[in-house]
Amino acid sequence: MIIIFIGPPFSGKDSQAKLLTSEFNIPVFSMGALIRQAYERKDPRGVEGFEQYSMRGLHVPIRLKFDLLKEKIETTKGGFIIDNFPATQEDLDTFKKYLISKNLKIDHVFLIDISREEMIKRLTKRGRGDDQLDIVLKRREIQDKDREPVIEYFKSQGLLREIDGSGSIDEVHERVMRHINNG
Repeated sequence: MIIIFIGPPFSGKDSQAKLLTSEFNIPVFSMGALIRQAYERKDPRGVEGFEQYSMRGLHVPIRLKFDLLKEKIETTKGGFIIDNFPATQEDLDTFKKYLISKNLKIDHVFLIDISREEMIKRLTKRGRGDDQLDIVLKRREIQDKDREPVIEYFKSQGLLREIDGSGSIDEVHERVMRHINNG
């Protein structure tokens, strides 16, 4: 099973992915976490991606991030969950080619959405280095625009499920599971 979570910062993608990883016993790969881990290891892709893009609220280019994701995917058997990828048309094009080359298909794509006000409220609770309000607001604006072709593609494939990300983690999880259980 391959599941993708997309949506704005602080929408709960990470929380929902973690719940599903324990439920279905498949790993979750967070694009943001992969970049931060590569940064901490002083991997040049992570350093450039984090400093030049993430910390500025910009998308990390595919040339820096896709190999980090691919390395993880290729160590798995039986499926995986991806948090926040694909995020742009370039990501989508690369990912589609990769999936075809490996004869893999996506089962579910969840767009978890929250209001700007809810995002700001959640931001104040977390407090990570790249979580400065101005960066997060810029990230949301850029990512919402860049994500449009990705959303349209998954809609056209009948894969996209739009989930209201407001409410408790359990309430959102119930909404996600309803879609998984009903196909």
